[in-house]
Amino acid sequence: MKKYLSLMALPLFVLASQLASAGTMTCGTHMIQDDQIPGQSRSEVEEKCGTPESSSGDDTYYKQGNVTYRLHFNDGDELESITEEVE
Repeated sequence: MKKYLSLMALPLFVLASQLASAGTMTCGTHMIQDDQIPGQSRSEVEEKCGTPESSSGDDTYYKQGNVTYRLHFNDGDELESITEEVE
């Protein structure tokens, strides 16, 4: 019974750690994080990461391998969140 409980608890720990962690993206030797105060500006991110794959309103998209990162900027042009989608 203990074996089954530990197997069921593992996915919960993984999920909780992902929810608690900040959105992060690396560009070469630079780390871009969405929990910095003040947030990094769009121009700072582009200086470190180069031209994005695409942009739409407040969102900028970078593709690295099979992962697409969506960087959301607020009205003050500061990085607010980073989400990733694995293809």
